[in-house]
Amino acid sequence: MSTALPHAAHVLDIGGGDGEHLNHLLRLRSDLQVTTLDPAATVGQWIESRFDARVLKLPSTDLGQYLSSGRPDPDVVLLADVMHHIAESARPAFLACIKSLLGRVPDLRIVVKDAQPGHWRTWLAYWSDRYVTGDANVSPISREALIRLFEGALGPLQYEETGLFQSDRPNYAIVFGRALFSRPSGLG
Repeated sequence: MSTALPHAAHVLDIGGGDGEHLNHLLRLRSDLQVTTLDPAATVGQWIESRFDARVLKLPSTDLGQYLSSGRPDPDVVLLADVMHHIAESARPAFLACIKSLLGRVPDLRIVVKDAQPGHWRTWLAYWSDRYVTGDANVSPISREALIRLFEGALGPLQYEETGLFQSDRPNYAIVFGRALFSRPSGLG
């Protein structure tokens, strides 16, 4: 995913959880600044301390609160293993916030990392989310369903898969935006 982010980007990591996923990204990209937020009372507790100067942690904060806070608009929105945690009934309101942000930042890139349903690793993650951590709303979403959902809620988008699905199935990462690519968009 690191190659999909513009140079010196401000990344808004939505639903950041423990933040472990950011360590690898921050190791690869010393030019990035990250704001990580989560509606939970803690966020980013596993982010390595050497990255403290590059990461702002906002616990007990959702996207709507961030957008109305007057904080800087990001260049990139990162949703790393988040979409399947957003209840299907809550997805329209969440995507309305993303659409608002797209209106403010026309060049916004939206990077979604999740897991394709139908694979044993996805089912293990589902059962863990559902019965170990107690997320009653967990709902896996396929690459195709994600694209339809985003285009339906956000309007025409270009999108490109990062190649994660080919190298680490069932995980996938797709980059969305209004005008990102010089070639036709689509799953590759």
